[in-house]
Order: sequence, then C-alpha cells, then structure tokens
Amino acid sequence: MSSKPQPPLPSVPSSSSSSSAASSSLRPLNPTKPIPIFTPAQRLPSKPSFPIPPPPLPIQNFFNHLTLSSPSIIPKGAGLHHYPHQHHQHQHQHQQQKPISMQSTVPEPRTNEELTPLIDAHIAKVLEDLKASEEYTPEIVDDLTKPTEKLAQTIDHTLLKPEATEDQIKVLCEEAIEHGFKSCCINPSHARLVSTTLSNTPQTIACSVIGFPLGATSTSSKCYEASLAILDGAKEIDMVLPIGQFLQSDYSYVYNDIFSVVRAAKGIPVKVIIETSLLKTQEQKIAACWIAAEAGAAWVKTSTGFNGGGATVEDVRLMRLAVKDNEGVKVKASGGVRNFEQAIGMIKAGASRIGTSNGVAIMGGTPVKKENSGEAKKEESY
Repeated sequence: MSSKPQPPLPSVPSSSSSSSAASSSLRPLNPTKPIPIFTPAQRLPSKPSFPIPPPPLPIQNFFNHLTLSSPSIIPKGAGLHHYPHQHHQHQHQHQQQKPISMQSTVPEPRTNEELTPLIDAHIAKVLEDLKASEEYTPEIVDDLTKPTEKLAQTIDHTLLKPEATEDQIKVLCEEAIEHGFKSCCINPSHARLVSTTLSNTPQTIACSVIGFPLGATSTSSKCYEASLAILDGAKEIDMVLPIGQFLQSDYSYVYNDIFSVVRAAKGIPVKVIIETSLLKTQEQKIAACWIAAEAGAAWVKTSTGFNGGGATVEDVRLMRLAVKDNEGVKVKASGGVRNFEQAIGMIKAGASRIGTSNGVAIMGGTPVKKENSGEAKKEESY
C-alpha cells in the first residue's frame, strides 16, 4: 500500500525578508512624530534620528584607578561587579593601562577601613568648630533687606513633581528668565526642553536631578542618567546619595557612588543631596557632607523635599562648617524655603544656593497658577 504524499516543506525566508518582517514590529523612538504603520516590505532607517550617548566612563574605566594587587582591596558597592576568577586573567592588562586623567583632583576609591577613622576625626573637628561663636558674613548677595539680582542668582527654580506637564515646565522657564534665576531644576525627562528654552539666556541654566528622590538606584544607573541629562543640556546635576548604605555605615559604597557620578559628569558641577530629614544626628550629617566633598562634589544639599522635613538654619550652618576645609565646596538649602525671610536666613547661615518652587514669591512676584499641578492638594516644600 502506497503511502500518502507528504506536503511540501515551507520555504525558509531569506535573511533580508526575515529582517524586514522583524523590523516591521519595531516602532520609531521619536515621540514628536506619529507612529507609522510598516508593511513587511518596508524597513526602519538604519540610523536613529537622535544621538545615542556612549556608555558613561565610570563603567568602562573604573578599575583603571585601582591597584589590582588583590581582589580583597576592591571596594564593595559602587554598583560595579568584580569577579575573582577574572582578576588574574586581566590583572597585567589593567596595570599596563594609563589611567584616564581626572578633571579634578579626586582621590582614588577608598575602603571602609580607610574612610572610617578619617570621618571620625573630621566629625570631632566640626563639632568643636560648632561650639565656637563664629561670625559668618555672606558675600553672595549685596543687600539682605530686599530682593536683588544677586539674590535671584542664588535660586534654583524648581519643579520636580511627577505630574509636571510640558506646559508647566515652559511656565517655569518663563518665570526663571523673567526674574533672572540661576537655574531651572527639573527631572531628567524635561532636561532637553528646558535647555532648549533657556539656550538664549546664559544667566539661567538647566539643572537635572538624578537618582531622585530616593537615591536607591544603582551607581551604574546614576552614571548613565547623569550622562543622558548632560547630553540633553543639563549644566548642573543634583544627585541623591545612597541613604540606606550610608545609614549602615557602608562609607565605601557611598564614596564610590558619588565618585563615579562626578566622573560621569565630566566637569559638570554635581550637588549631593544628603537628605537631612533622614539623618538623625549631627555626626551623620557631618559624615555625609565630608564624604560628598572628598568624592569630588561641588555642592552639598540639604533635602529632596519628598521625605519629610526640609532645610533648617541649624543644618545649613552645620553643613557649611563640615565642608569649609574643602576648597570651593558650597551648600545648597532646599526644602521648605517659601519666602524672602526664610531665603535670607539660609544665606546668613551659609547657603550659597536656594532650591525652591517658590522663587517668584521670594522675589516679591506673583507666581502663575499651575493648573492640575497639585497645589490645591498640598503645599510645595521643595
């Protein structure tokens, strides 16, 4: 009995046709244009219409700054992975590579064993300085009795609410330009819009937060987020330190986290938010400021405004004393600064920058009401 004839096997599509079919399921990544419908015969452009940044330097070259004599000296943390079985294979190669030149004299990554005694010594010194009746005279404003242009240049005009719309961000920029604020501080998704809007206003820049508001993302994520924000035009970066690791005294992780973001910023000033409302003692606040300054931060900042509390005169004074020996490192007061008197109080205590969503009110103006931005439900504190 003869067997039934087998049906012909389906033909295998060529590589070109398969790739075309695969490409038809992709969507363009430019949100400003409508999404077209592709037929199987059509292909997406071979090159994207937007710039793709290179990987941030800390991920590529972090270990160039280490002396790899033993796996045990690799500091833990920093969001970076070291595999002991790869150590001996690449040790000679790493030692022969020339370290990348830093744009600042930032020390090498450090271990907890090295950092802890240095932090303890600094805490003791700052607490002694705090007992002295030191007279501090701010030089960043020319008149402490009324709003001036110099006062406006201390204000980071801020809108960090998750529900902020593009129209509200544009209003923020218009207010900053009108009053001459130093920056518009926004989430990274708005960095390009803000930098473009402010492109013809050199006295006002774009400032982007990263790792915000928790500071709990990996160091690798923070580095890449900073790189993307800078690519989009951010001229300053406000990062949140890894608060959980700090509270468990993992100073090496915190130091390397900040150290890596500073390197990723490539000379763009980095402000480190120590979140004073979550640090319960003066010793903790001093330690956080010292680590940030030693790791290359240009500023230490009080708060995100999202975790309760905010800037206080006492904290600002303590933070100024904590970084006064680190040349060029300044203090930013952020969180709860709503009027002129509060802003001047922060400046008298040692703040060189004020982060606030109430900049217009501080300058004596009337803010534009931002519909659907949450003001009716809660008062802004950041």
